[in-house]
Amino acid sequence: MSSFLNYLLGQVADNYDNIRVPLSAKQRETIKKVYPYYGAQNIIDYVDDYIFDGEYILVAEDGENLKSQNNNVCNLVNGKFWVNNHAHIIKAKNDFNTKYLYYYLNLVNFKPFITGSAQPKLTKDNLNLIPLQLPDLPTQKAIAKVLSDLDAKIELNNKINQELEAMAKTLYDYWFVQFDFPDENGKPYKSSGGKMVYNEELKREIPNGWKVVKIGNVLKTVLGGTPKTKNIDFWNGDIPWLNSGEIANFPIINSEAKITNEAINQSATALMKKGTVLISITRHLRPSILAIDACANQSVVGILETNTIKSSFIYPTLKNEIPRYMALRTGAQQPHINKETIDETFIILPQMETLEKYYKIVNPIYSKIINTTFQNQQLIALRDWLLPMLMNGQVVPTSLNNQTMHSQSEPTVH
Repeated sequence: MSSFLNYLLGQVADNYDNIRVPLSAKQRETIKKVYPYYGAQNIIDYVDDYIFDGEYILVAEDGENLKSQNNNVCNLVNGKFWVNNHAHIIKAKNDFNTKYLYYYLNLVNFKPFITGSAQPKLTKDNLNLIPLQLPDLPTQKAIAKVLSDLDAKIELNNKINQELEAMAKTLYDYWFVQFDFPDENGKPYKSSGGKMVYNEELKREIPNGWKVVKIGNVLKTVLGGTPKTKNIDFWNGDIPWLNSGEIANFPIINSEAKITNEAINQSATALMKKGTVLISITRHLRPSILAIDACANQSVVGILETNTIKSSFIYPTLKNEIPRYMALRTGAQQPHINKETIDETFIILPQMETLEKYYKIVNPIYSKIINTTFQNQQLIALRDWLLPMLMNGQVVPTSLNNQTMHSQSEPTVH
């Protein structure tokens, strides 16, 4: 096993803060959106030029996340990009590995090095003083490859899911917005002259034989609730409980908070089965699909699927309603819609024969998305288990050529 030597960050990495240039929102308004423009944590815009080209680590210079570290403080960036003055830019010197340094730094506790209470700040001088214990360069490269291979697989899965969701959405729009589902001869219905009839509720034509119904008349909807937070018997159970922000995840496979059966029995929240479509109704309105049984808070409405109206139809239907829902929000502090808005929404209900053909094509796509998301959950758990153990030498690549690893313990992934 490689021995570890002590360094300060300023000894192992070059700093490029003097090259960064902030651009105001007004400056960015009229330029072409080509290259990523980074702030303290992530991409905040795109610009028409770049000032960096290569592999660098961006370290947040300010922001609450420096204290909480709920998200990574460091980002590994490759390619051409621009950075404002809210992120430090560093790159490993020749005898060190940038990828390894990125993974290492995301394990560092930055609190001792930040200044300011109202606005936490990590100065360049303090950044350079962060102590490190590093192995030799071949070991750094081997460890970085193990971790980056896992991250590459996770990223690939994310891209696959994005493409699959786009494919499913395109199919939905083609069939149920443009009405070019296959007719009895396999030809696009509307484009081939299929009969259309005017619908008074929607103020437009729909295919002959299709219905227009209110969601609340054909599907059960459920408003979430929050168990009393001061009752310890309600929390830290094994039942997932979601806040409205978590509805941004698609599909939903986990939750930050867990509650107990007692919480369900003694509060307004309700257990919703996997396959339920959820929509957040406060601030940013988003739909998603439960891939697990879960509860949610009162800023979330669940729409329960049936044997005939499935989540793969409900989800894209609601997604198309989001612009209208956003315009209907009320409340200055917490712009929102309510459950009745969902219940009163008119939707098109195709003939069952058409829906069954649609499900036959699209349900395997949604199943693939869900399975890939669960696979990513396992990969992330494996990476997060390996990361500290690789960094402290508990797990080592036993062969720098084939990246096999040796450890005295293995993770259990649920």
